[in-house]
Amino acid sequence: MSSSLDPSGDHEMSASIHSARDELTLTRAELDQLREKEQELLDQLRLIRTATRTCRDQVRASCPIPADLISYLPVEVLVRIIELALQNPLPGCDSHRHVKRELASVSRHWRNLILGSPGLWNYIRISEPWSVPFVEAHVARSAECPLDIEVCLVKGWHSPDGLGWDALHDRLDPVLRCRHRWRSLVLQTADSYIILQLITLAGPISFKRLTIIDHDITFWFSTFEGWSPVNYLKLQARIHLNYLSKLSNLETLIVHIPISDEFLPGHTEFSLRKLKTLWLSGSTENLRLLPDTLYFPLLDSLSVNVTSARGLMEAIVAPNLRHVCYKPYSCDSNMSFVFGNLSSKFSSVEHLCLRDFSELWQAARGIDVESAEAAAKAFPSVRHVELHPRHIEAFFSSEATCPADHWEYLRTLETPGVFGDEIPSLKEWLRRRSLGGKPILDVITPSTFSEVNTPKQTSPYESLRPYCNVVVPSRLDLASDLSWSGWPGEPQPYYPNLSENGQTSDTAWASNSLERCEFCMD
Repeated sequence: MSSSLDPSGDHEMSASIHSARDELTLTRAELDQLREKEQELLDQLRLIRTATRTCRDQVRASCPIPADLISYLPVEVLVRIIELALQNPLPGCDSHRHVKRELASVSRHWRNLILGSPGLWNYIRISEPWSVPFVEAHVARSAECPLDIEVCLVKGWHSPDGLGWDALHDRLDPVLRCRHRWRSLVLQTADSYIILQLITLAGPISFKRLTIIDHDITFWFSTFEGWSPVNYLKLQARIHLNYLSKLSNLETLIVHIPISDEFLPGHTEFSLRKLKTLWLSGSTENLRLLPDTLYFPLLDSLSVNVTSARGLMEAIVAPNLRHVCYKPYSCDSNMSFVFGNLSSKFSSVEHLCLRDFSELWQAARGIDVESAEAAAKAFPSVRHVELHPRHIEAFFSSEATCPADHWEYLRTLETPGVFGDEIPSLKEWLRRRSLGGKPILDVITPSTFSEVNTPKQTSPYESLRPYCNVVVPSRLDLASDLSWSGWPGEPQPYYPNLSENGQTSDTAWASNSLERCEFCMD
């Protein structure tokens, strides 16, 4: 007989099925019990959370925790504060690689604000520490904002330990694709000529501010074309000035000419019809400047710190010049030689600044009366004069006549230092001035002067008050210098340490940001 017809087999199968059903029923009953307990616990948790929120609200109501004042700032103000933090980093710190990341980690609000503000991403540096993803991140995050590009390479791309051509091109390529957005270009590299050639070949330029710090770019300036949009040019390089006449729209020119025997002398004669600001420093001994050969009809401000200032002052013709700042290039410079026989040539000047050779140079005496006389006659119409205290005694003497008497329209005297032995002569001149019925003079002293409480310095300070208005501003920056790194409004050049191990962390940060969509693009 077949086993399929065996009654005992059917009975065993039936018993097994019943057993499985009973076990399933028990499991379901146990599951229902667990669900009921889970729901009870969730209800209890909900009640606990509600009670916790109630207690927390009561605690906050009874003991309010003051929020940080910065939390109340409008978004526009906070963005401006962050901009200032990025523009004024600690010396040697690349703020866009370090400060920006630190500020973004303060809170989610700050992070979102930084990521969503294109104006915080419009500065791009082409250098070894800035990786390609980091450059691309700034190009993307800056949206359509105008870009400020800086190429900062300590060593040339062809140098064995330099960046290399491929790496340089990879970093330049993202910014060259959006060159129509460039607002300014700064070149601090020995490869300025190569980079300028690449930019020229890429198409017409649109930026208006150009800064070049290099050794010699004369060849490029003798051949360049199509750079007429530039209206601000800052150079630290050997260059024939007459080549600059091609920049017909130039309004601001800042030139530092390094001392070099290789500079080829030549007659310099050029005119910039739209130039309004001219700052010259460095070596001009090899410039053959003839009288009245530099014509600037709209020039408003002139700063001079050169080796052959006499020739330069004779060559300049500026009928609308109003501001002049002169600083001797060396301690041997004589203002009587620089300004002698230039009587009334600069009669349009209203603001005259005569700086000292060095704030640290403690000479036993200031300038002589002959030098003061020459300067006063060259600028007879000044209304505001800035003088070092060591120069005051030569200009303002107790004699019946003195060089300052040529300044009939003088209204303000400003000094960066503390008065000393020159007080009596200045005091006597002010007294004679008041007796002559002329307006009271404003004397501006540095803020540190008012903070000295010793009788030795307070007494002469107070003795001037009967004869003038002593003005002590809360913060007066009189430490500006005509050296390259110290010109007013110009940041210190930053040369990154290419051997720093921070490059690895920066590259990783940029790469991770690309993946996490934090600091690059959505």
